[in-house]
Amino acid sequence: MKTKNMFMMAVLALMMAACGKTEKSSTEEQAQTATRETNEALKVVLTGYFDVKNALVNDDAAKAKEAASALVASTGDYAGKLNESLNAIASTDDIEAQRVAFETLSMNLYDVAKEGGAGITIYKQYCPMAFDDKGAFWLSSEKQVLNPYFGASMLRCGSVKETIN
Repeated sequence: MKTKNMFMMAVLALMMAACGKTEKSSTEEQAQTATRETNEALKVVLTGYFDVKNALVNDDAAKAKEAASALVASTGDYAGKLNESLNAIASTDDIEAQRVAFETLSMNLYDVAKEGGAGITIYKQYCPMAFDDKGAFWLSSEKQVLNPYFGASMLRCGSVKETIN
């Protein structure tokens, strides 16, 4: 009888341990899913940001306005940090005003990009001559410098200051 009780206790202990592992696996799976969703959301935001940057590089205020408007719709959890700048870009055809708002957008998105892992390489680039030699940075998906603050007039002005993975 004692052996039977010990056997039953061992079976019960194994069942409890198995249940605990299932819960842990489920919790780990949920955490991984949430991380993947956050990474995908950040990747969408960065892709939209690069569209705005590329429009400014090409001196295309209408395209910058369009890209900023599209990005506002997909900022999700990042809306608070980004939408004020995006709305400023989307509400004007003045490319110089768009570039001023883009600087703030870049600073806010840099903080977000440093926190989360979008799974893509991002280059923080800097132009010392932007805004009357005050200087300004931006993010790029490519290492080659294409300056959104000067566009065609000083396309290559700047350098890579940091690589974010």
